[in-house]
Amino acid sequence: MEIFSQFDTYSLKARVFPALIAGLPTLTLLFIIVPWDHLDLSHVIAVAMGAVLLFAFADMARHRGKKVQEKLGTGETPDQWHRDNPDVPEGSKDRYREFVAAQLNQSAPTVEDEKLRPQHANDFYRSANAWLREESRDHSTFNLLFSENITYGFRRNLLGLKTTALFCNSVVLILCVGILYFGPSYFASLPKIDEKIIIVITSVVLHSAYMMAAVHAAVVREASRAYGRQLILSCETLIRTKKSNSTEK
Repeated sequence: MEIFSQFDTYSLKARVFPALIAGLPTLTLLFIIVPWDHLDLSHVIAVAMGAVLLFAFADMARHRGKKVQEKLGTGETPDQWHRDNPDVPEGSKDRYREFVAAQLNQSAPTVEDEKLRPQHANDFYRSANAWLREESRDHSTFNLLFSENITYGFRRNLLGLKTTALFCNSVVLILCVGILYFGPSYFASLPKIDEKIIIVITSVVLHSAYMMAAVHAAVVREASRAYGRQLILSCETLIRTKKSNSTEK
């Protein structure tokens, strides 16, 4: 769709898709209350409102997602570099520490640093992760890392929209019940409006159940750790590339 062509891959999958999911029942109600048997100004308004709502939710997803990240302490996972963390094999991490330390022109933290000066060690590991993010921006080479980053962004941003989505669902549910109970003349003139309203109510219930059961902090933390692990493992590709470049010279 033309509207989606304005977004890059990350923005589309990690921001627009959560916005679309979060606002689905609201968008559904918006489009069923407009008759589509003929086209007029009301359809232009409905489409414009739908687009504005989607953009607003996408922008909110980014903002609320960052708040979620700050609250949960995800995104930055320096502890995965620690020697007592099993996410990445220790033998591999030894090589990666040595490699990154050489690139940063710093000394890698020792076992004692991690135990006695954890803040100092974590500062180094945050710097290591920042350097790795800059060096792994080629999505074709680091496609698995990019995929994990999208998954984390999607889950984080969807969690950020959870409260707003449930509030909108409550409003949509009240409106639907009001339409069925009071039967305003405008809605009564729409074809099969009762059936459509019941479909919207069903979607609200199922959507709310999904948001409450599947969208929570644990899945965000899981995605954050999966991304952090893959970020560390990207050292393997960078080491091979550096060796290859050295050989060619």
